[in-house]
Amino acid sequence: MLQRVISGGQTGADQAGVRVAARFGYATGGWMPRGFITLDGPNPEFAAEYHLQEHPEGYAARTWANVRDSDATIRLAGTFASSGEKCTLRAIRHYGRPHFDVLKSDPPAPDAVVDWLLAHEVRVLNIAGNAERISPLAKAHGITEFVTEYLTQVLTRYEQRLATYLLAESPPAA
Repeated sequence: MLQRVISGGQTGADQAGVRVAARFGYATGGWMPRGFITLDGPNPEFAAEYHLQEHPEGYAARTWANVRDSDATIRLAGTFASSGEKCTLRAIRHYGRPHFDVLKSDPPAPDAVVDWLLAHEVRVLNIAGNAERISPLAKAHGITEFVTEYLTQVLTRYEQRLATYLLAESPPAA
């Protein structure tokens, strides 16, 4: 059963992922690069609010730490060709962790993600993906809104499925 959602704290998918998880009552955390750096500059306030730690190194090292510290990763992106997404995939392969890719332009049904989460018995989920880019020409433009809406659907269905399962498993009332 899902207990915690972590990310690297970058603008876009990372921040949206832990914000949604917190709204659903899940514990949050993860590793941010040294200095709590994001595309918008240092953000130690975000780290404090969502319980992210400062990694002693930069982006790549924090990516590897988050994959290592999770049971599985969901990558949500406008493009998987970015250096960050390539780094995440290398870490996933190195640690042999399951992952699920969600392409912004053609996302799978949220129930497919729920099935995957349940099949892999994910307790700690790493959310990775593109940073939010200001330019409307960027493939990741709007990734924050997309991840917020998509993960809200996923977690809503996940909790509905768990509730149904737990009710079915409950002994009859005496």
